[in-house]
Amino acid sequence: MMTLIVLFAVGLAGGLVFDYFDLPGGPMTGAMLAVVIFKTFGSVSTPEIPHWIRYVIYGCVGVIVGNMYSPDMLAVIRSTWPIMLLSTAIILLAGLFCAWVSMRFGGMSAGGAYLATSPGGFNAIVALAGDAGNEAPVVMVYHLVRIYAIVLLSPLVAKLLTALIK
Repeated sequence: MMTLIVLFAVGLAGGLVFDYFDLPGGPMTGAMLAVVIFKTFGSVSTPEIPHWIRYVIYGCVGVIVGNMYSPDMLAVIRSTWPIMLLSTAIILLAGLFCAWVSMRFGGMSAGGAYLATSPGGFNAIVALAGDAGNEAPVVMVYHLVRIYAIVLLSPLVAKLLTALIK
């Protein structure tokens, strides 16, 4: 249990640093990277996280994700739903293709590959990835790389799209 407390303290410190510098993913990304670095340079065991702790944390993630919903969203989506459904289908098909590549050439299981290459909010995917066993860290890394690529490339992509429309 002491190792788990130390890992939570390290994660909290990393989360505070990321939040202070307003880095993408803030507390979650900072906590994860701090624990990864701590475990990389130390001989720290991987303790089993008790079910009740995972339950509380996943429940909190569910509340955060659910709280993003607003009834006003339905009015906005009403005029764009065909494009929304088409883009969702294209993204899901691309994710399936990437999952197949990850299984075929990356040696991942079907479940791990699908989670790793699925679109979605980092919070929700990480919560689901907890059940992916040994592949959970790989799933998280896939999503971190994707999120940071999106964040870093967004200004450039916005400029390119704006130029294409004019």
